[in-house]
Amino acid sequence: MRLLWLVPLLGPVGAQLLNVTLDDTSTNIKYTGNWEPSSSHLSGLDYGGSHTLSSDASATATLVFTGVAVYYLSPRWPYAVSSKLSIDGSPPQLVNLTDPTASSTPPGGSEDTFSAVVWSATNLQNMTHTVIVSY
Repeated sequence: MRLLWLVPLLGPVGAQLLNVTLDDTSTNIKYTGNWEPSSSHLSGLDYGGSHTLSSDASATATLVFTGVAVYYLSPRWPYAVSSKLSIDGSPPQLVNLTDPTASSTPPGGSEDTFSAVVWSATNLQNMTHTVIVSY
């Protein structure tokens, strides 16, 4: 299962950095493979009120951005949930989205924490980067 909220910190506008938040419904995120639409997964715990997910091993969500940092936001679940994220062709990093404070429940229920940063890539060169989320 995967969820997607990407927050790139974009490069200088004048002499300042600009933080841009993208929800999983953004047209800047390109989905391939089978994904369940965000309209099927509504929750006040999700950034933007919903999340997109997939259990398709070949599915990916790709964001191309120019900037110096990117942050991945997600709520957490009371059962085993994870995503893999990679940036600029690096090996995927497994990101655990399981709530460590919750009592374990059977898979398939709702998340139990508000969205927060669960992965980041910072101190990047101010250039074009590609982030890929996979199962």
